[in-house]
Amino acid sequence: MLLDVRGKSVVLDMEKERTIKGIKIKSFNSFMIVVACVLYAMLLYATAQMTTRYNDFIKYNEEYISCHEAAVQMNAASDYLTDQVRLFTQNMNVKHMQLYFQEANETKRREKAIASLNKYQPTDDELQALEAARGSSMDLMEREFYAMKLIVVANGYDESQVPDEVRKVQLLAADKALSNEAKIAHARELVYNRGYMDAKALIKSHTDHFVNSLMRHTAEQQRASMGALDKSLLNQRILISLLFVMNIITFLVITVLIVRPLSVYMKCIRDKMRLETTGAYEFKYFAMTYNDIYELNAANQAMLVHKANHDPLTGIMNRSAFESLKALLKQSTVPMALILLDIDRFKGINDTYGHDMGDRVLTKVGGLLHSFFRSEDYPARIGGDEFVVVLNDFDEENRKIISHKLDLITKELQNTADGLPAVTLSVGVAFSAKGYSDELFNQADKALYAVKDAGRNGMKFYDELSAETKEA
Repeated sequence: MLLDVRGKSVVLDMEKERTIKGIKIKSFNSFMIVVACVLYAMLLYATAQMTTRYNDFIKYNEEYISCHEAAVQMNAASDYLTDQVRLFTQNMNVKHMQLYFQEANETKRREKAIASLNKYQPTDDELQALEAARGSSMDLMEREFYAMKLIVVANGYDESQVPDEVRKVQLLAADKALSNEAKIAHARELVYNRGYMDAKALIKSHTDHFVNSLMRHTAEQQRASMGALDKSLLNQRILISLLFVMNIITFLVITVLIVRPLSVYMKCIRDKMRLETTGAYEFKYFAMTYNDIYELNAANQAMLVHKANHDPLTGIMNRSAFESLKALLKQSTVPMALILLDIDRFKGINDTYGHDMGDRVLTKVGGLLHSFFRSEDYPARIGGDEFVVVLNDFDEENRKIISHKLDLITKELQNTADGLPAVTLSVGVAFSAKGYSDELFNQADKALYAVKDAGRNGMKFYDELSAETKEA
């Protein structure tokens, strides 16, 4: 909206300038020269002020972007650690434990992000939130170390090859007495249960408070510098207009350096193009400033497009975005899995409890899909009560992860503590060794309808369905 308002203001100013009648200044030539010199000096001062304001705006904008990028890095690092410890408890492949500690002890994206944020001089309240997040994170890592220790002991790994943090963990007597299978199950529970999710949510709450507070402060500085920049731009335009009226004797110079650039700017604005850097120094600077704002507006438009691709009720991708995603994934060469989900007897919920309750159920399902799957996966709502999840770079060996996640989601949907009715899901899953295809969708759909034909409330993999058909 800022760019639209500014563009309209420029057009109106130029319309006014074209209606101004030149004052005959032949008898006031000497006086006008003095006035022109004064105005020119003021114009130079306004330009210098605009340079300062512009530099301030750029500085605060860079700080804002830096804060946002640091927040993204912190969340990405946290999710990465969670993924690796969960993969280790599921697959029991030492590689995932090594990747976990490589991130925690070498890459250290969280620590680097925090260090970059600390240079912006956070307040005591922000530092308290940061310390709370750090303390909660250490507690969560202790839980993850313990889970890894259970896996190491259960599988009889050579502890000399195990990272010191895990080797030093002492199992409780009760856990030592567990069978190997029970140790593995307990390890998985530690990194998948509600307590683990609540701990991660608490850490995110603290870090969000810290980062958002910094970003609010930076955004306020952005707005203040933008207001000062607007004022400087307005002053500059006023001075240029006055010089245009007064300096009749320099009409030819003005025609080349001001009138012609204004015509070019009008055409660029009308055609929704970047302004050409032409004309006098002041106009070149104006064009550069306008172009910067133009690019910021384009970035805002991109953000609006992003919002348009997401379902407003559930917050995940909508069908239109999913159709676009399919076209991209058809060119992929990595393995992937496709999950199709339907809420069982959803019409009955709407009929019994009302559409508002139905919407809350849809929102809950969408939120669970977003929470339980990875950041690189693609959950989407493609129909009234129809959902899909694309698991990118995901092969059949990890099918147990899908089963486990859907078991947890089903358990959450059975929990009525939030005031929502208990619901179940019918789920069909299919795998592709190389990218997305329409056949992959059809396979998942067949598996889904096999579940519905069997009475709903269940999950089937397409390959298992094929095997059942051969046996029959």
